[in-house]
Amino acid sequence: MEKKKKKRSRDDWTLPPKSAERQSLDRESKQFRTAVRQPPLPQRRLILTLFVMALGSCVAFLVFWLPSQSLVNDLRSRGVSVAAEITASPKNKYGEAGNVKVRFSGPNGEVETVLGDWGGKRPEGLLEGAAVPVTYDPREPTRVLTAEWVEDPPFMTLPMLITLAFTPLLLGGTILLVMRRRKLLKERG
Repeated sequence: MEKKKKKRSRDDWTLPPKSAERQSLDRESKQFRTAVRQPPLPQRRLILTLFVMALGSCVAFLVFWLPSQSLVNDLRSRGVSVAAEITASPKNKYGEAGNVKVRFSGPNGEVETVLGDWGGKRPEGLLEGAAVPVTYDPREPTRVLTAEWVEDPPFMTLPMLITLAFTPLLLGGTILLVMRRRKLLKERG
C-alpha cells in the first residue's frame, strides 16, 4: 500500500506557540492600553483641598459680616452721636478709602481713633479737616462709625460678595469631584 500524502492547504496553517517572554509582553501591553483609556481618578487631597477652601470662604464671609453687625447693633443700642473732625483721610493701594482718622470729644476727654469699617469697607468721600457726624460706644470710644452707617449700613460690600460667590462654587466643585470619584471607582471595582 502506498501512503497517500496529505496535501496541506493554507487554511490548516496555525501560528507557532508564543514564547513566555512574548506572552508576558502582550499581557503588559494590553494592561497598558486599558490603563491609558481609563480617565484619571480625582485625588482625595484635591477633594479635601476644595472642601477646606469652601469652608474658608464661608468663614471669611462670617468674619466680615458678624463683627460688623455686632458693632452696628451695639452702636444703635447704646451709641452716642457727636460731630467729629477728620484728621487724616488716606487712600489704600486700590484707591479706596484707607484708615480714616477722626477726633471727637468723648466721655473722658478728646478721643482720636480710626473710623471702623463695615464688612471690610470704609466710608468714601471723607475729606481731611471736614466735620462728620459719628456714633461711638461710650464704654469703648475707639469703636466708632459714621452716623449714616449706623442708621443704614451697606447691604453688601465687595469683600463679602466675593467670599459669598466663591463658597458655592468651591462646594459645588467638591461635590462634583466626589461623585466623579465614586463613579470611576464603581466602574473599576
